[in-house]
Amino acid sequence: MTQRQITEPTINEYGAEVHPAFGHITANRVSYGGGNTAGAVLFQSDIRHRQTVRITISGATRRRDNNHDYVHDNGKPLMEVEMSEAQWASFVSSMNTSGVPCTVRRTETDWAIPELAYDPRLAHSMGEVKGAAVKAFGGIREAMQAYQEAIDQKLGAKEIKERLRTLNSRIENSGANMHFAAKTLVEHTENVVQKARADIEAMVLAKATELGLDPAQAKGLLELPVLEGEVQAIEADNEVQA
Repeated sequence: MTQRQITEPTINEYGAEVHPAFGHITANRVSYGGGNTAGAVLFQSDIRHRQTVRITISGATRRRDNNHDYVHDNGKPLMEVEMSEAQWASFVSSMNTSGVPCTVRRTETDWAIPELAYDPRLAHSMGEVKGAAVKAFGGIREAMQAYQEAIDQKLGAKEIKERLRTLNSRIENSGANMHFAAKTLVEHTENVVQKARADIEAMVLAKATELGLDPAQAKGLLELPVLEGEVQAIEADNEVQA
């Protein structure tokens, strides 16, 4: 690895120290309300969000006064990203992992990153399950028709047996394919519900903190009932395992 050049900070026109390596990072909770009632659309999140976490990284300046260092951002954001409460919680609690999705809001060269269209991945999973079912049962239907034709046209025992073998093979394969697709859908559904619960609980905890409640007092507020989606996910998972 090439060693980087070492340079000393310089003084800007306001008497503050500046250096390319000086940085400033902030994390703020953002609320979406008013006209934007639907909430924010975030990358890799299936629900819209009324509460998010926005992280901004900027260059920084440093001023020495009264025996203290005063560090401020320089008003020139290098990067700004937005995350759901669940993504934020996963980010701050998961070191040395493959990372967490985030939504880029602006960069040093582009302060107006286009918005994302609402495209929940759960809909894609549901479409894939439907596609697997159509493909599986379509193949079975074709094999069944071929088998019936062999019988009606009296094509001989060997041909009938071969077509019956094809029919049985497609029936057996369809079970495995449908099981995999259904399992994937169940896992995705559970993931969506769990992240939604994490977002709700984070909002409740943030509000409790704002009201001056300690975690013990807020505990009762975080005891959310089981959501309908979770019941359906559990039931679907049981059916898949059965």
